[in-house]
Amino acid sequence: MRSKIYLLGLITVAVLIAGCVTEVTPVDNAGSEERVAILVTEQQQIDDALEKGPVLLKAGADWCSPCRQLDPVIDELAKDYEGRATAMYIDITLSPELASKFNVYSIPDTTVIVDIEDGNYMFMRYDGVKEQDRNKARVLGYVDKGIFETILDHAIEYRGTVSED
Repeated sequence: MRSKIYLLGLITVAVLIAGCVTEVTPVDNAGSEERVAILVTEQQQIDDALEKGPVLLKAGADWCSPCRQLDPVIDELAKDYEGRATAMYIDITLSPELASKFNVYSIPDTTVIVDIEDGNYMFMRYDGVKEQDRNKARVLGYVDKGIFETILDHAIEYRGTVSED
């Protein structure tokens, strides 16, 4: 039984690391300015932010080069969407239980949470469709800022129509 648990642990680590292997230029964050996006360590932080608007949530780790490359994009989006959406991130090394709640299996892993319905998070897909299944709305790896802008714009539009009802 112990060998099965050990093997499961090794497979989990391998999957997380495998998602982080990609062709990107390493980024050295030493000496860089403070993060603008909010570090999430408890789910309640996300719930509180959702009361104000959509939440852009990235899961990653400091040891992951594509994650570090995506950090400035997330921080820029935090500035660009200030007052309309909240940019947050989970460090899977610091908060593995929170990453597990979101079924993070490859990093970086980013989604936009648009609402909570019946106790479940609702996610916004790239095509503007609200989705309960996070797998259908997640963005894996490093992508262009415009992808997130499109999703955030859909989420903000959705929140605007919901508040008018």
